[in-house]
Amino acid sequence: MLMQSSLRAKLQEAFRVRMYFFMAVTVAVFSILVLQLVNLQLIQGEEYQTRARLNMESNVPIPAARGDIYDRNFREGEKNVVIVSNRASFNITTIPAKFKSKKKFDEVLDLLALLLNIDREEIKNEISGGNPWERIVLKEDVEFETIVKIASRPDRFPNIDWEDASVRVYNFSEMFAHVIGYVGSISPREYQRLKTEGYKHYQKIGKAGIEKRYDQLLRGRDGYVRRIVDVRQRTEGEEVGERPVAGNNIILTMDYNIQNTVYEAMKDMKGAAIVLKPYTGEIIAMVSKPDFDPNLIISKNNAAIIKRLQTDRERPFLNRTIQSKYPPASTFKLITAVSALETEKATPDKTYFCPGYFVLKGYRDHVFYDYDVHGTVDLYWAIAKSCSVYFYQLGLLAGPSVLMRYAEDFGLNQKSGIDIPGEVAGFVPSRQWKYKAFGQPWFDGDTVNMSIGQGFLHVTPMGMCNFIAALVNNGIVYSPHLVREIRTNDNARVIKSFARKKIREIPLSPLTLKAVRKGMRLSVTSGTSGRLGYLKVPVAGKTGTAQTRSVRLEKFSQHAWFVGFAPYDGPPESAIAMVVLVEYGIAGAASAVPVAERVFTKLQELGYFTPAAPALKELKKQRGAVSGAAAPSPLEPSGAGEDRREAVAPAKKAGE
Repeated sequence: MLMQSSLRAKLQEAFRVRMYFFMAVTVAVFSILVLQLVNLQLIQGEEYQTRARLNMESNVPIPAARGDIYDRNFREGEKNVVIVSNRASFNITTIPAKFKSKKKFDEVLDLLALLLNIDREEIKNEISGGNPWERIVLKEDVEFETIVKIASRPDRFPNIDWEDASVRVYNFSEMFAHVIGYVGSISPREYQRLKTEGYKHYQKIGKAGIEKRYDQLLRGRDGYVRRIVDVRQRTEGEEVGERPVAGNNIILTMDYNIQNTVYEAMKDMKGAAIVLKPYTGEIIAMVSKPDFDPNLIISKNNAAIIKRLQTDRERPFLNRTIQSKYPPASTFKLITAVSALETEKATPDKTYFCPGYFVLKGYRDHVFYDYDVHGTVDLYWAIAKSCSVYFYQLGLLAGPSVLMRYAEDFGLNQKSGIDIPGEVAGFVPSRQWKYKAFGQPWFDGDTVNMSIGQGFLHVTPMGMCNFIAALVNNGIVYSPHLVREIRTNDNARVIKSFARKKIREIPLSPLTLKAVRKGMRLSVTSGTSGRLGYLKVPVAGKTGTAQTRSVRLEKFSQHAWFVGFAPYDGPPESAIAMVVLVEYGIAGAASAVPVAERVFTKLQELGYFTPAAPALKELKKQRGAVSGAAAPSPLEPSGAGEDRREAVAPAKKAGE
């Protein structure tokens, strides 16, 4: 009996162990099922829902058209100059993860490579670094006939979609290239930075100029088309899920007619030119040469074209108006004059005798040459004839610290703040900088060089344009800008207007301004800018010929400058300032002044210099303004021939 009870207890214990085991297995299985259900429904539910939906439908994006860009003469409801617009086209796209296998994707990609002339390896590299469930663009700007071929053969081109797309059109090609910039495909690095701002990996973004600076306003909001497909990926129907919203339009401060005149005048040159309204800071024209055609580099497959432009020794991508620095040469003599007059080191009547050279006394005497013998000249005629000997001595009289201070006050060592990216600042040297860079003190020879805009000093054309604006505006400088207003995509409403913004005010005495302007006017009537003397509008200007230290293949080694404004006898609100820089030109009068001549003539034709006559007469009466045609000075220099060259021999530093 005892043995039977013991056996029964063992059997019950064995049954109990088996029961617990099977219960544990059952609980484990159900736990796994519950966990997997939670994973599928909650954790990865959205992803699997997306995959399931993609098996039956395909949401194909419709990229929004970017906003149009117009010139300053825009009038609502009229026929306007459209600088940048769009045209309708198609893109070929796909989602790599929708293919059953990598082999199948490669087969389809091989067929597309032949049909669309695309680089299959480039596409593979793009896919390898991204999310396979993200849509990629295989080919942009595809013709409708090609779309028909792909759509009619879903068996050969499964999972290949097409989308409506707009292609950016730069209607004047190179003419506005450096101002407008261009668009391009968003790079992986850019996407990581911008995806939180609503950007998509397939979108185009601005890469330079206005396109980059105002990208958020220009790009609009994308829509999408929902396509329903069967198990064989054949399209059974489609509907618009969300319509795209085009970007806002931009009205520039630039005038197409003036821009075209500058562009044609500099057609075979290298350099930069800026036309600006000093009273508002509006840029009327801005040209940098050489240039490029943005229409050639906006496609997805543009690597070869970009590389060719980047390696071109002429540097066509460089915007020379704001990204290049040059010695200002004799245009800096105006700042030397302002420095001496404002510190009362000299008066406009102060004279020096010019025998064609200047000897700087020191341990060893050093000779600095002029391009001509000018005789006895005062400040007016020194500016007019660009007499270097006069300014050698005036610069020494004012002193280097004063020259440096006024150069900095005029902002020649700062960025202007123009509303396109990539601007660089000019450079104004200092005693401390020279000692740190060369281990040498500042010599009198450095001052002599600086007084005529040579030596260590470098400026941008935009910096010099702001300096001329300060002379016109009685010391006030407004921020230069290229955009006048932002409008809705139908042009019905102004979203934002850009008012003038003061960035600098240099306290200058009326006597200083009058003297410098008078010298600039005399330069036109009887000096180095004489080619402009016949124009109907009275122009005031200054030429410059900057020596370069490098030996170039170009025939000439000097840069040619012209800076000026018109009308000389008008109020600031009617004035237009201009800067022209020709790289490796002969001289300012030979290369830069002819460009200015054509532009001032066009400005006159278009009515830029026609303020109300009564108001102008009253203003001249109040200010006691002098006549536009400067009277001959009693100190007219001897030996003043028609030679316009200003080049001087490289200066040596005293004490070395």
